[in-house]
Amino acid sequence: MVPRPPGSRQSPSRLRLVRRALSIGASLFKHGVRWWLGWLLLIATFAGRSRRKTWFGQVVLDLFRELGATFVKVGQIMSTRPDLVPEHIFQALQHLQDDVGPFPFDDATRTIEQDFGRPLGELFLELAPVPIASASVAQVHKARLADGRVVAVKIRRPDVVALCSFDLAVMRGAARVIQAIPAMRHLSPVAVIDEFGRAVFAQLDFTIEARNNRRFRENFAGNDRVIFPTLVPSLCSGRVLTMSFIEGAKILDTRGSRFDPKRIARLGLNVLLKMIFTDGFVHADLHPGNIFITPDEKIALVDLGLVGELDDDHRRNFGRFFAAWAQRDGDTMARLMYEMSASAGGARDPVAYERYRAAVIAFVGRYWGQRLGQVQMGKVLLDLLVLLRRYRIRVNPTFTIVNIAIAVTEGIGKQLDPELDLMEEAVPYFLAHPVDAARRTS
Repeated sequence: MVPRPPGSRQSPSRLRLVRRALSIGASLFKHGVRWWLGWLLLIATFAGRSRRKTWFGQVVLDLFRELGATFVKVGQIMSTRPDLVPEHIFQALQHLQDDVGPFPFDDATRTIEQDFGRPLGELFLELAPVPIASASVAQVHKARLADGRVVAVKIRRPDVVALCSFDLAVMRGAARVIQAIPAMRHLSPVAVIDEFGRAVFAQLDFTIEARNNRRFRENFAGNDRVIFPTLVPSLCSGRVLTMSFIEGAKILDTRGSRFDPKRIARLGLNVLLKMIFTDGFVHADLHPGNIFITPDEKIALVDLGLVGELDDDHRRNFGRFFAAWAQRDGDTMARLMYEMSASAGGARDPVAYERYRAAVIAFVGRYWGQRLGQVQMGKVLLDLLVLLRRYRIRVNPTFTIVNIAIAVTEGIGKQLDPELDLMEEAVPYFLAHPVDAARRTS
């Protein structure tokens, strides 16, 4: 059972939930018929299997867009889990944008006044009625405090917790049906939906984001090149976050500006490497919209609700994994990925493991003779996650979260500086966290 975030006592009416159920059913029927008709047309025109898979992915994407809120969030999480989701689906869902229309300003003010027990005019000198950002979970308004500070106020959508709970219950019911099919049981669909549900609710509970914010600020306290929004604790709750307003441009909007793109690319990559190898606490939603460059050329990270945490063993294993890649040691990479998987606790099937190990070694062998700087490590990691799914190895979610963060950050960095070399930037972290034990334990 996934715990519900605070401030979720108020629920939609039964009539609204019935309407929601009918809406989900109608959308499933409509897109199911659409997929079937398209599939028949592709068969009739002798389209290949790849084209039919792409069509299925497009239909799933359109379905999730139409169903909104929960499905958008779950779809975004699915698009970061190639170890769990077929390639044609996770690639389609990467186009899913969390950008919806705003909810009424009256609802926003009502939430603020309920949570802090005072009229809006006593809390803020000004609160802009038009939000500066609006997504499926919350929207952000620019405001001014009585002391003159300009702040950003993030307010959760009304009823979103109850609606997400209802939608996730529908997904879980569908997952149970799928799990009853013997050929699909190995995918553990119920456990996967539960995992996605925990990630969704982590983004609905703003006390979690506030806690993450404080921890990131502590981790980077000695680094004046990286900033996070400063919280206003007296105006933060489970449904409302008030924090300093970040002046700056989104990271990819700085191309062609006065900023040095190479410096920004390396700074961003080093921020991520510190999170992984030094802190063990990683921002898990590092898309370009959450990374800003301030006028004084600092990196600002926002939207801190979703994180990945690595204990000491996981941090050591990541260091060993990257060292093994640098040496093109596919055998060690296969072993480390397996040890970080959900399969590691049970009895190992020697035949299945050997097939998997041979596949990883063959995969790594494709890169023999290539300089490390010529290889985009993020793509290698995504391809490895696809390979894990093919061999039915479900890795620890943190392993996937960190690999996706690396892939996204390296991809952003390469757009700023095509010569960016992740492995070269990672060397200081490997030296600070020795990985020689990889050979002794293999």
